[in-house]
Amino acid sequence: MEGSLSPRMTSGGEVMEERRISRIADLVMPRAGMEFKIGKEANGSSNTLECVRQSVVARVPVLGWLPHYDFRRDFFYDFVGGATIALICLVQTLAHAAIATTKVIQGPYCAFVPPFVYAMLGTSPHASISSGAIAAILLADQLQFWHDEEERTELASLLALISGGWLVAMGLCQAAYAVRFLSQSLISGFVTGGSVLILVGQMRNLLGLINMRHAIGFTNQVSAIIGALPEIHVLGTIWGIAMIIVLQLLMWLKKYLVAQLKKPGPHPGWMQPAKVASEMKELVLVFISILFAYSTCLEDGETRLPVVGDIPAGLPKFMPAWDYPASRSMLDTHFRLKEFCVGGFLVALTSFLTTYATSKKQALQHGYHIDASQEMFALGMAGVCGSFYGSFTPSGSLSRTSLASEVGVKTQMSGLMKLVVVGGSLQFLTPVLYYLPKATLAAIILRSTWQLVDLHTPTTLWSSWKPYHRGGMKRDFIVWWIAFLLTIFKGVLWGIGVAVGVSLIMIVHDAAVPRVVKLGRLESLGNIWRDQEIWPEGRTFQGIMVIEFRGPLSFASADHFMEEVENKRLLEEEAGNHIGVIVLPFGSVHDLDKTAIEMLRELLTEWRKRDISCIVADAKSRVRLLLEEHFGGGKAPLLNQQAFMIGFLPAVWAIENPLEF
Repeated sequence: MEGSLSPRMTSGGEVMEERRISRIADLVMPRAGMEFKIGKEANGSSNTLECVRQSVVARVPVLGWLPHYDFRRDFFYDFVGGATIALICLVQTLAHAAIATTKVIQGPYCAFVPPFVYAMLGTSPHASISSGAIAAILLADQLQFWHDEEERTELASLLALISGGWLVAMGLCQAAYAVRFLSQSLISGFVTGGSVLILVGQMRNLLGLINMRHAIGFTNQVSAIIGALPEIHVLGTIWGIAMIIVLQLLMWLKKYLVAQLKKPGPHPGWMQPAKVASEMKELVLVFISILFAYSTCLEDGETRLPVVGDIPAGLPKFMPAWDYPASRSMLDTHFRLKEFCVGGFLVALTSFLTTYATSKKQALQHGYHIDASQEMFALGMAGVCGSFYGSFTPSGSLSRTSLASEVGVKTQMSGLMKLVVVGGSLQFLTPVLYYLPKATLAAIILRSTWQLVDLHTPTTLWSSWKPYHRGGMKRDFIVWWIAFLLTIFKGVLWGIGVAVGVSLIMIVHDAAVPRVVKLGRLESLGNIWRDQEIWPEGRTFQGIMVIEFRGPLSFASADHFMEEVENKRLLEEEAGNHIGVIVLPFGSVHDLDKTAIEMLRELLTEWRKRDISCIVADAKSRVRLLLEEHFGGGKAPLLNQQAFMIGFLPAVWAIENPLEF
């Protein structure tokens, strides 16, 4: 007994040593526990700080990449690429301001502060943020009710603040999914309709119709152009057409040179500079046009061509968008304020969709990740901050973003180069831009806008004009024409709004009225089962009916399901085929709610009274568990099948062997 208590208690000294060690252990263990607790708390504190740091870096990405920026490796490419794109931006923004029907100086303002803000907050190193043609279309539509150019310019900054605010709010709420309501067919129809409006609107500058009256709407614009045709400026028109031809030749040259430079082997030395010139075709056109307009001036300094004229020199000044006279007037009188806010939401969604689509394409090509919600937040902040410096709503550009990849841009530092180049141009080059012919701007806009006219999509959709369940694209074709026609004749707000509404109605219709089809067996194709409406040769069996439900089974579709199944059963009964077994493949049913369960209970109870058996096949996950709980247990289960994980083939076996079933 004593030995079993402690084999080490062999002498008094050893016992005393054991007690001493025990007391030391009693003293040490609490301290060790306390140290462990302190260490755990310190580790928890460290984790908290790390989470805070990651959250801040996620919201302000510049804090993540700037401390690790490699000036020796990346700065040269970012500087050259950013400067090149900034020069192209300078010209394109002038053209986009003309599309938006604001003062041309507002275009370069859009390439000053917004790119800088996006460089701080954005996650894409290649996104080129300034103005965009599609956003300019929406701006022009919202500003068409104000005849004065100064008012339109001031209200464009207010709209940038509103649309930017929408994007910031949605970005903080992780609401980037909102753009999913803009389908490809809807965007194509709206962009094509908007492009037609641009083409008509720019005929004024191409033809030199300086005194043409301000007109709202497509038909009124066409009428105003026809009425002003006697005032056509012949030299300006000829120059504009010539610039369109030159622009087209440069586009063909770029395509040819890109194909040639991809071929292996040595290439002539002129090809690479010519490719660079063709990529900067807008800049080449502006240089030629300014030189021509300046060299052909009259003796009194008046130009022979209608030109842009005086442009305010210097950097944009800080001014809240709501302090402009036109903005204060709108806020005081509420004239079209509600429409302006709704229009700002559509401008926000469309500008983000354009920017994100182009950035995502580059991200996939270069193997990096961009955060959609952060991109929405960054673009919104770029618009909000830009509105305080006279900018209109910014967006990305497919051509400039692709060019950023081609010229070797590495990081968001290239966006900071725009601040330097555009700022220097605004400070020193505005006297030169005075001689820029309006016909040249019109030529750039007309040629680039023509590329946005998408006639391929409606042609493809028309070729698939057949019922939806037969693989047709009739719905998309209808949405395209709604967006196109309403954009032209009623405006962008109507075009996008009604098309989105029709698309949502179609989605709701699909959820409420899914297809319920009767299946037949195709023995010539390996005994597979298919919809008899499309495959009428499918074989059916006496006393057996296989009904497939293709959609969610919920409160919205429960009555439709019951009606369709019963109608098909009654048709079989009227044809002399007394139904004894009904198979319901539930592979497409991903959920059941209370309404659907009670509907099935009522239906199965009625079938039991009529001696009709039912097999549910391919039920998965939650649907299978609900069927087991509500219809498989108890003394009198409504579904007399031994297993609820039965697949379609075992159900087919039950069809072919009804006696054993």
